[in-house]
Amino acid sequence: MKINSLKLQETFLRLKEQKIMVIGDLILDEYLFGTVDRISPEAPVPVVWVRNDKHTLGGSGNVIQNLSSIETKSIVMGRLGKDKAGDLMKSLILKGNVSEKDLRLLESETIPTILKTRIIASQQQVCRVDREEIVPLTPDEENFVLEQFKSKIGECSAVIVSDYDKGYLTKKVIEEVIRIAVENKVIVTVDPQISHFFLYNGIDIMTPNHHEAGKALGKKLETEKDIEAACIEISERIRPKAMMITRGDKGMTIYETDTKKFHHIPTVAKEVFDVTGAGDTVISTYTAFLAAGMSIHEASLISNASAGVVVGKLGAATVTHKEIEDNLKQLGLLEEAK
Repeated sequence: MKINSLKLQETFLRLKEQKIMVIGDLILDEYLFGTVDRISPEAPVPVVWVRNDKHTLGGSGNVIQNLSSIETKSIVMGRLGKDKAGDLMKSLILKGNVSEKDLRLLESETIPTILKTRIIASQQQVCRVDREEIVPLTPDEENFVLEQFKSKIGECSAVIVSDYDKGYLTKKVIEEVIRIAVENKVIVTVDPQISHFFLYNGIDIMTPNHHEAGKALGKKLETEKDIEAACIEISERIRPKAMMITRGDKGMTIYETDTKKFHHIPTVAKEVFDVTGAGDTVISTYTAFLAAGMSIHEASLISNASAGVVVGKLGAATVTHKEIEDNLKQLGLLEEAK
């Protein structure tokens, strides 16, 4: 299958008309860049001389960044601490395609903003330092989140549930968010976590990688037949419209439950530099293009091509319209308009 170039250009324009709810676990990513010239006299570890630093949105925040990069608006729901990291997170979100009125955050007095610090020397990650407290929402907080969700669902063309299992997405929140979205005929897509894997009933698509899907089913997924059987088994349990399993260097498999069709899409990355956030790119581009009128297969081809771009960049990166179009051309997946 190829994507018509005129349809792609028209869809790029429609992306600007979409507003997608991103609900999930917000994480602030910090990068410390430096060099290593010696070993510490205190312990047999390298001494990193930090020369630069950078902060970016991680977790569900990377989904927001990816949507902004393809000129799609977001409504943002998640939990932050009332701290410096939370203030920085909000400022980074608002630099994207998100307005103040579409920032619907639960700000906690007791739970800090999740901060992950990566120390990098000569393009090699030396270590990662995580600062987080994984605490589920209280019943009052769950009710607050769901009221906020109900108040904004009418503005959305789709909902992305970005689950990193950090406490914000409880069983009640997940089930009610899906129920409300389905009642309002809004597309729901999910990037899942193992602990909640079979809670996402009746959604449009779930996008686990093959490791996550295998763990959820208690088996290794090694062959194409294994992947197909897993798609069918998961679909029978949660009844999605489609099931996607990403397969690393083997690409991705999409199963359309209505037609029982499988699409096996090979990997498109020329050079893998950093796989951080590739799953966020897949779900954000897939959801946006589906909401803007692409078919399941077309949106899958675009999301796969988009992931092929971002894995060639450092950190939780994003993709642009031009990079998507250029990569589709290079892959021979773009059909010139007649």
